[in-house]
Amino acid sequence: MAELEVWEPFQIWVRFDDGVAGVVDLSDSASVGGIFAQWSDEGFWHSAHIVADTGAVAWGDDSEIDVCPLSLYLDVTGQTFEDLQAEAATHRRP
Repeated sequence: MAELEVWEPFQIWVRFDDGVAGVVDLSDSASVGGIFAQWSDEGFWHSAHIVADTGAVAWGDDSEIDVCPLSLYLDVTGQTFEDLQAEAATHRRP
């Protein structure tokens, strides 16, 4: 992942290394509560950062909550994991 902007509560903007960019709305996860209830704290929400070795978006000093980059990519593109697999298969050389 190349870039991250923390927007209003439960929304982030991300740009991936391939140039794909968009807003991800995480309000569904936030409404579940549990560990995600921490996102209601504005300071915690704004602690979002990109984890260098995984590309995940994480919150908290110890990356207490993280969201994998593939999940975010699928949200931004509207694709499914199966779509990505099919696309990758068409780009493979025999």
